[in-house]
Amino acid sequence: MYGIIDIGSNSMRLSCFKRTEKDLSYVFHKKYMAGLASYVTKKNLLSERGIDKAVEILTDFKKIISSVGIENVSIIATASIRNVNNTEEILEQIKERTGLDVEVLTGKEEALCDFVGATHFTKASEGIVVDIGGGSTELVFFSDSQVEEAVSIPYGSLNMYTKHVTKLFPKKKEIHEIQSLVRKELEHISSWNGNRVILGVGGTSRAVCKLYNDFYDLPITNRKISCDKLSKLLEELKDDKEFCMRKLLQIIPERIHTILPGLLIMDEIIRFYDCKEVEISSWGVREGYLIDRITS
Repeated sequence: MYGIIDIGSNSMRLSCFKRTEKDLSYVFHKKYMAGLASYVTKKNLLSERGIDKAVEILTDFKKIISSVGIENVSIIATASIRNVNNTEEILEQIKERTGLDVEVLTGKEEALCDFVGATHFTKASEGIVVDIGGGSTELVFFSDSQVEEAVSIPYGSLNMYTKHVTKLFPKKKEIHEIQSLVRKELEHISSWNGNRVILGVGGTSRAVCKLYNDFYDLPITNRKISCDKLSKLLEELKDDKEFCMRKLLQIIPERIHTILPGLLIMDEIIRFYDCKEVEISSWGVREGYLIDRITS
């Protein structure tokens, strides 16, 4: 069996897979909403409390790995550790306190793992893979099933919330601020022509799909989102705070404070590249990492 731990800015996850003759087969999954991005100080350091939180969860994961008997384990970290100024200190503390080695992926490496995972089962030959994490957003532009460009921008659902939202939901001024920051980043990335599909990867994309399916009374198995309809849902959430609160508590209570910033990032990407449809992928960075680096 293969185990992989993903230390993200919003959540920390342990996923276990077994290898079949042709592919990977999912065995089990454990997730904690760690919210590490919320422990980043004004000096851009992950605080001691944040490091303690990461160590606590990794210690729990280590017990699970031992009890299940997983021999092949990889631990990766993304923006949660990559984008702070005390990366080496964090890695040293984790090693000293848990005995675990952590590999910090660059933004481009994370994006490419997203691409491998997201395109593993899809028939789409061109589009954009989008992974809106807690502390960064990865975009991979692909055509003829080949990567054209892979980039990472330093804005995610949780750090947008902690840095730009003063209450539970963003005000109009804060919404415009988030949109403007994302658009400025996109303007420096690519002149890529739009009107292609987005492959949504990660927890934000899956949460958006849950909201979308509930709002339009679609089966929970639906994984395709009309961008026009998604924009209407966003307007409802922005304009009616009571409706927003009720829906988020019903559908995704653990993301009540981060889903609107994440949805604003997604909507800005959709508008900038004139995309018509989002297809939600069940596989992403963890699966892509295993496929690309371990099982190939």
